[in-house]
Amino acid sequence: MNVATPPVGGVLCAGFGTRMAPITEAIPKPLIPFLNTPMLAYALDHLSGAGVTRVGMNLHHHADSIPPVADTLAATMNLDPVYAREWEILGTAGGVRGIWNALGEQDTTLIVFNGDSVMNLDLLEILEAHRRSEARATLVVHPKDEGGPGGAWVDADGEQLVGLRDFRHPDAGDSIQEYTFAGVHLIEPQLVSEIPLERGCMVGDVYGPLLEEGEVINVERCGDFWAGIDSPGLLFAATRRVLDDPSIFEQVPMPEPLAEGLYVFEEQGIDDKTKLAGPILSGAHVETASEVHIGPYAVVDGVKLQEGATIQNAIVYGMGRLEGKWHRCLAVAGKVANLPAIDAVPDAEAVPLKQLGDEPDEGADSADE
Repeated sequence: MNVATPPVGGVLCAGFGTRMAPITEAIPKPLIPFLNTPMLAYALDHLSGAGVTRVGMNLHHHADSIPPVADTLAATMNLDPVYAREWEILGTAGGVRGIWNALGEQDTTLIVFNGDSVMNLDLLEILEAHRRSEARATLVVHPKDEGGPGGAWVDADGEQLVGLRDFRHPDAGDSIQEYTFAGVHLIEPQLVSEIPLERGCMVGDVYGPLLEEGEVINVERCGDFWAGIDSPGLLFAATRRVLDDPSIFEQVPMPEPLAEGLYVFEEQGIDDKTKLAGPILSGAHVETASEVHIGPYAVVDGVKLQEGATIQNAIVYGMGRLEGKWHRCLAVAGKVANLPAIDAVPDAEAVPLKQLGDEPDEGADSADE
């Protein structure tokens, strides 16, 4: 493979997203917003930055919802999207093969993202390392967090995958480290061509058996920030981390703050008597009546908040006209999920919008730093 050959990309978008229910009864998981931006956008942005110009997406659950959004996003990133509709869901393995077929079975590296992960990632550097390794596949991993998922076992040098779940490479040895699969894999066409276009799992039906046969599978690590977002609680936990310190996430889609912790894209439409308690992120389509209270830990967009409405410890997106209390919940496109218990935090001072200056406080952190 010529190292200068551009890769092609794929994003797995067909799954039912059952752990994100009931939100996924209304929209597919890749379109669920993280910081008021569809999770799909972050994967497409990574692919574009690595030189991808053609990207495939497999479709099944709410299949018709994804192309209008993906087409718009792709146009801003100079990507040419294609779609692989699955009339019967094919899992991750069949999904990868279907995407490759839809892309025209290109003789180049296929970079595949899960549709529910966000991360800091130098994908171009990882692509170069993958090609230098001459392995047919590279998995991107992240150090296992305490209490978080694991199951990806790496050799002592941190360069080769030696285990996945219960599968082990014959030369695994005892000095192995546990990581989390970050939801990104780079696959050469010689391997993709061996995956049948039928229902299957990349781990259980492809990578695991290859490991046990002695195949070398390369690993590369993503940056310090990674979040697998497949439940309402995980979505809120990742949101809270970034609201506390936007600098940890390189793709953060947040404006300069009006004051500490107050990230507001559009002040027009927000009543002067609306009280804001940071940290919050208010999108471009937020309207409020008087005596509305937003925050702390609130992300809102696509709402018209009526007099007396309050939002805190919540993500509220595309819900239209709202009244009353919206606390400790994920509310998207007409569906509402309760969030698990949230650690108490000191009450933030609520400041009416009219008391805020036009410029950020001196010394306030920039969301772009």
